[in-house]
Amino acid sequence: MKKLTKQYRVLENQTALAMGSGDLEVLATPALVALMENCAKELLSPQLSDFQTSVGVKVELKHLAPTAVGANVEVEAEMHESNTNKISFSIKAFDGEQLVGEAKHQRVIVETSTFLKKMKSKHNM
Repeated sequence: MKKLTKQYRVLENQTALAMGSGDLEVLATPALVALMENCAKELLSPQLSDFQTSVGVKVELKHLAPTAVGANVEVEAEMHESNTNKISFSIKAFDGEQLVGEAKHQRVIVETSTFLKKMKSKHNM
């Protein structure tokens, strides 16, 4: 199984208050999801051709503890099964030694031009 660990610093624009998902100046759940998806995307990226990308299609998340602005969050993504173009990951996020989030995530490999063409035709662009 392939793994990747990345470090992130919590920024003020990633708080629940700033993102509108809550009232406190702590790492917002949507921001935690974004960090986790980014780590999984980076883990998968070397396997893709220049004409491909991956898109997130499912996240099952437990946000377990608050994280302060300025804190470092370590995200560990592990790639599991590959079913043709659908890839599964398990992801954990830590604030120091404390587990602050864990997720199951799925990404789908798509041809970039085809994906964008479908989006443009859907929106009459």
